[in-house]
Amino acid sequence: MEKTSKSIPVTLVTGLLGSGKTTTIHHLLEHKPAHETWGLLINEFGEIGIDAATLNLDSDVIEAVSGGCICCSAQMGYQQALQSLLKHPLDRILIEPTGLGHPAKIIDTLRAFQPQIHLAGIICLITPAQLTPKRWQKSAVMRDLIHLADTILLNKIDTASSEEIQQAKTLLQSVYPPKENILLTQFGDFAEKQPGLVDFKQTQAPFTLLEGLNEHTEQTQHTPIDYQSSLPHCLNIQVQIGVTSTIGWQFSPQVQFNRIRFKEFISQQPNLIRGKGILRTGNEWQLFNQIDDQITLEDIAWRQDSRLELIYQTDISDQLQHIETELQKALLIRDK
Repeated sequence: MEKTSKSIPVTLVTGLLGSGKTTTIHHLLEHKPAHETWGLLINEFGEIGIDAATLNLDSDVIEAVSGGCICCSAQMGYQQALQSLLKHPLDRILIEPTGLGHPAKIIDTLRAFQPQIHLAGIICLITPAQLTPKRWQKSAVMRDLIHLADTILLNKIDTASSEEIQQAKTLLQSVYPPKENILLTQFGDFAEKQPGLVDFKQTQAPFTLLEGLNEHTEQTQHTPIDYQSSLPHCLNIQVQIGVTSTIGWQFSPQVQFNRIRFKEFISQQPNLIRGKGILRTGNEWQLFNQIDDQITLEDIAWRQDSRLELIYQTDISDQLQHIETELQKALLIRDK
């Protein structure tokens, strides 16, 4: 009997840029029942495909949608990825939208696939640094993310003070309707607090007023442009220009990054709101993340190529050559 004969539960993992969604996906996959096969649909705003490359799936199935948000500009790719996943016998599907995404239209599309699938729960990750009273008032998208979620992971508490954590908790506890769970986590790991992934009760209010759809549209409107990279051994470059702009590079394995110079390059980038990559930094390869002025480099098993993606809160069309000139100072070329 094929597993697709039953309705497959779908868990949506949402959150702002850099909140820790991909790391949480790693933990969920590590703790899933051994006899189950899960599908993963991962969405990246840029074209280079970094998050999907970091996942090492043996028996599970992954579909990646890049080059926009699956709630709007990449919605057709989202529907096609869901159709592709449903060709496999799956016990659960995890969906990770881009950190610039809005969950409303993602949910609408899921409902169009009923009864093959059903929305089993929405997890939203947020950090104390992101969840401040000032930003709560300013960001309608953030308010919508939290209002639509069943369970909130207040993540990266190891990087926050007790005052920042308490302030964020107070905000979350004032939300109506109340959340099913508000869990304090490091690295998105909530297995000890709530073993296994349960299907949440979906106790949302019957009508939720969404405020952030216009804000989301303004943030994600972009135009892909043709741009020839001047950097050595650049295999691919993708540039999207708009209110929020993205530039992504893919380099041959011969390219090596000097860690000190690379960190200097990142710290000197004005209007940079998110950076991530898989970089060769010597004989090692490392996973790079930048958010809220914090830069991390962690060892990773990837050995195929180097990939770097930067997201700016501005139009960077007149800065591209300068960005590449500065980045080149951090590059070394190896014979092998």
